[in-house]
Amino acid sequence: MSSREQESTALVSVDELVMRLEQILRSQQQDYEKLGQLIERTRQAIRKADINAIADLCQEENTIAQHVTELEKARLTLAGKLTEMLDPTASKPLSISEVAQAIDEPNRSRMLQVSDELRSTVEEVRGSSRIVRAAADALARHMGGLLQTVQSALSRARVYSDQGRIATGAQYQFCLDLKG
Repeated sequence: MSSREQESTALVSVDELVMRLEQILRSQQQDYEKLGQLIERTRQAIRKADINAIADLCQEENTIAQHVTELEKARLTLAGKLTEMLDPTASKPLSISEVAQAIDEPNRSRMLQVSDELRSTVEEVRGSSRIVRAAADALARHMGGLLQTVQSALSRARVYSDQGRIATGAQYQFCLDLKG
């Protein structure tokens, strides 16, 4: 194979890898948008103190987060392959920006655009997540306070015995004479 043919094969491979990398970035973008929507729904559930909805939303969030992790692993693998092809002497995988700078147009512009959109969405989701986490912590502290108040009221009312069981109190036997 001539060097020109090898170069052509390498370019096709780079283009294919760049296309797959772009697909991964777009999938990550979609997942982060879904996370943003879930965070908003979680915020509404926290506002209503709907514990069941919060638990369900956390499960959905976990599923999406696992998918994001899988996509990130695939992205890192592709970044490693692209680094080998674009800069074999590199000591670490190229960043998305560095990959974009090493490829030709129109792939470069698309890669930079997708990367910027993803970065913006990730930052937005992180900010929203911090706010919702603080609200969830406040709700948990509030619920804990309510439980302490109820526990305190019940212990003063002597509803619970020293062993922590509901006190039944003394058993009294009496009769009423209704004929009277």
